[in-house]
Amino acid sequence: MAVSVGDSITAAQYNGLQSRIATIMGTGSGTNGYGQSLASAQVSAGSVITAAQFDNLRTDINKASNHQSGTTASIGDIAAGQIVGADASGTGLGASLNATTEGFNDYDTATGVIETNKLLINAGNSTVEAAITSSRATDWNGTRTHTFTVDFADANQRRYFFNSGGEIRFSASVTGQSGAKSNDWATLLTNMGTIKFNYTTTTVTGTGTAQAIGSDDLTGTYQQIFIKSGSGVYAENDYNIEARHEGTDNKTLRFKIEFRDDDLGDQTGLGAAVDENVNGTLTSTIQQLRATGANVSVTSPTYTNSSNV
Repeated sequence: MAVSVGDSITAAQYNGLQSRIATIMGTGSGTNGYGQSLASAQVSAGSVITAAQFDNLRTDINKASNHQSGTTASIGDIAAGQIVGADASGTGLGASLNATTEGFNDYDTATGVIETNKLLINAGNSTVEAAITSSRATDWNGTRTHTFTVDFADANQRRYFFNSGGEIRFSASVTGQSGAKSNDWATLLTNMGTIKFNYTTTTVTGTGTAQAIGSDDLTGTYQQIFIKSGSGVYAENDYNIEARHEGTDNKTLRFKIEFRDDDLGDQTGLGAAVDENVNGTLTSTIQQLRATGANVSVTSPTYTNSSNV
């Protein structure tokens, strides 16, 4: 919490600030915690807080700020021998406290911004990585299903992945196809773009219906997180994603992707309805966005196919 001008800054106040940044950068709980080692630590009651201890705190604040926004926080480096005030620091009291970005309240404000932005990630501090794929080159009809698991080392590693801005990403394609139905499937999958599953929601870069369901919202029962339907006479067809927990240890997710070709064909003239197969190569592609780099880096989970398209 902020301090008033003229008040002494106590070890308890420093420890409160350090605890707040440790909650974001360290183990934390729930939607707090990136699982990183910290430079700063708690200080003993009654001790004089050193410039080195403030510098370690500044390091942790700047790592969190860089991870979230790509820029360091608006806090200065406190040098040995300086006196830290509420809103400034310097080599003496009163007017000599002229380092206006080095006050305790500057550090407090910077930490508040980090707490607000705790689930954000700057693009420069992340990597989009291949995870797993499934494909088939033979004609098909009905429903083709791609299921896979995402296994984290433990429940905390799962939290760190998503708390630090991690995403599981879905896309799909039909290529080398011919015919009206196969072309409609290719268009459907192209138009939906990429589906992004994060800590508490699912979004899509193209078209389709995404649900406000993410990692924190899953249960042991499948929930739909996205659906995209075909068009025109093929409106019955759709691409569908469902997700759930796997097991009871809170570290494994299971996803089920269905390519549902429910169109039964349309009668033309006096002839019988024709339900053509889908041809070309069908590919289901999974990627991940993971926090990487010098500020925050989390461990990648393991992806395993359970059934292939």
